[in-house]
Amino acid sequence: MQIQRTIQMLDTPHLVIDLPASFAHQQVEVIVITLDEPKNEAEPKPSKKRRTPPTQFAGRVKELGDVMTSIPVEQGD
Repeated sequence: MQIQRTIQMLDTPHLVIDLPASFAHQQVEVIVITLDEPKNEAEPKPSKKRRTPPTQFAGRVKELGDVMTSIPVEQGD
């Protein structure tokens, strides 16, 4: 599977996409999604506020190993 992603600003209801030659004679899926707001790569992304634990847990909780791998795998019904 090959993927080509491009973000375009449209001024008309027509879009032409140039694809690599390797896409020729292949079945392709085209999905067009509108973005909420135009991306401006010059704007820095706002940093997420770091979460902190409640103060009543300070000094009482210790992590023993990797907490994410200790979560059981969710089984479907």
